Amino acid sequence: MQKQTVAIVGAGRVGSVLAKAFNQWGYPLVGIASKTLGSADKLAKQFGVSGVTKAADITQYADIVLIATPDRCIDQVAIQIAQDGGFRKGQLVLHTSGGVSIEVLSPASDLGAFTGCMHPLQSFANRSSGVDAVVGIYFALGGHEQAVRLAEEIVKDFGGQSFIISDKDRPLYHGAACIVSNYFVSLMHWATQIYGVFGLTPQQAAAALMPLVQGTVNNIQQLGPTEALTGPVSRGDGSTVAAHLAALKKRNENKLYAELGLYTIGVALEKATINEQQATMLRDILSGRMERLT
Repeated sequence: MQKQTVAIVGAGRVGSVLAKAFNQWGYPLVGIASKTLGSADKLAKQFGVSGVTKAADITQYADIVLIATPDRCIDQVAIQIAQDGGFRKGQLVLHTSGGVSIEVLSPASDLGAFTGCMHPLQSFANRSSGVDAVVGIYFALGGHEQAVRLAEEIVKDFGGQSFIISDKDRPLYHGAACIVSNYFVSLMHWATQIYGVFGLTPQQAAAALMPLVQGTVNNIQQLGPTEALTGPVSRGDGSTVAAHLAALKKRNENKLYAELGLYTIGVALEKATINEQQATMLRDILSGRMERLT
């Protein structure tokens, strides 16, 4: 069965990977649009299609329009395509943002297109990532009922899985994804900088910490995030937590450790490895009410 044709608007990391996925699973690409012709052409040449800077030049010929631009640009991109005659009735128009409302695609829905979101719950570090990067991942969908149904079919073709997020829940959904991906990178950066005190380069520190990271991820995958918790908070080891705080205070980095620790107390209680008395003691240490154990 012939697949629907696709126009990709945005030649960055997400657009590049999803263009490869559409192509791999038999969706004919009609072209790539980008703000600069160089980036559009570079991606388009991989599929033997045209690269353009005026998105409507390709979207008008596509059954599916995927807008994979930065979040801040989606509304203006949609307005411009509509003004240039690039949307039509019955077309499927999707954006790939996790946090932006479907309402930004109203210029397309006003012209009879089915609009929605197809956000890949994955981090694409560069444009060269292959189609393997989307196999088995989850996509958060939303929007018009027909758009969601068609997006579900696309995700199945990609070998992925999907769930539906309402517009009102998008900021919370995307915030949680940001915590796991972006802020984890910041935590790794923080830890590698601390290891610099011992003379390790950031690369050496990352290599030293990576088995611990991978072991933790494996534990989460096998046991779930609650049961995977280990460490001094999980054991109710207040003296160790106090020593950590004292060392980090010298670097003016104790506040973030304390905030993370206070949250972790709740996880330890959920796991039932500490009791309420131990939790109170840990809260006192982490909040600064108790600087050392007596």
